[in-house]
Amino acid sequence: MLSRATQTPQMLARLNDAIDELRRSGELRRIADLYALPVLINQTLDTQWFRVLAFIGIVAFALSGVVLAYGGQYTLFGALVLAALPAVGGGIVRDLLLQRDPLGIVQNPDALLTVFGTVLAGMLVIKVMSRVQAGLLTKQLQARAQLGTRLIEVFDAIALAAFTVIGVVVVLDTKAQPLWLWGPIAAVLTASFGGLMRDLFRHDRVTANLRGELYPEIAAVWGLALALFLEWEAERLEPDEIRLGVIVTISGAFLTRMVAIARGMKGWRYV
Repeated sequence: MLSRATQTPQMLARLNDAIDELRRSGELRRIADLYALPVLINQTLDTQWFRVLAFIGIVAFALSGVVLAYGGQYTLFGALVLAALPAVGGGIVRDLLLQRDPLGIVQNPDALLTVFGTVLAGMLVIKVMSRVQAGLLTKQLQARAQLGTRLIEVFDAIALAAFTVIGVVVVLDTKAQPLWLWGPIAAVLTASFGGLMRDLFRHDRVTANLRGELYPEIAAVWGLALALFLEWEAERLEPDEIRLGVIVTISGAFLTRMVAIARGMKGWRYV
């Protein structure tokens, strides 16, 4: 029986030769892109802090629909549609484009249930507030209306950042190539296309996502940055670096959106 000591160097040498051959042929990169990298980045997203961010984002998008439904005197079904489109509509379009099977909303309906809960809670709050007569409480709420608007903007920026990352990760899961192309596209669809569909559904004269604030451009830029980073990281496969890349992308997209709000920055003009 051969000893372990005499076999280990030979086995390591053969293993190194095999890895070098895989690297030269490009097979190692393909294996990393298709199998290892999606697992590592999904481990980063399968954490409590990211789930909280995604939940806040879904609620923020749904609340935007609730506010519009209340202002437009929509029915309950109309409110559900206006809330669901920005929260999950973009993700559905993304999954259909990338031929994801099953669709994310079917595989995990938590997002849709969160939308329903937000709409029902919003309706309850509106009904309660409608019964409050003019008085001290009403005056206090009116005085703090601007604070509520700012909070919604902050939560919306969190949603933009989290959904940008989710869009790129879905591209990895579906193995669409090249990542640098489909990553930004999926990020824009996930983060902003649902809001566009909502505005089209309302038949607005001015569609905010296309002719107004700097919004889908942020998802595109940071989605591209994350995609390029992940392509560079594919041969390294360092979990800590991947986690850091996700955090930088979320922070960058969030801060960019907040600066755009503070400075009143608009989308880049075509002409």
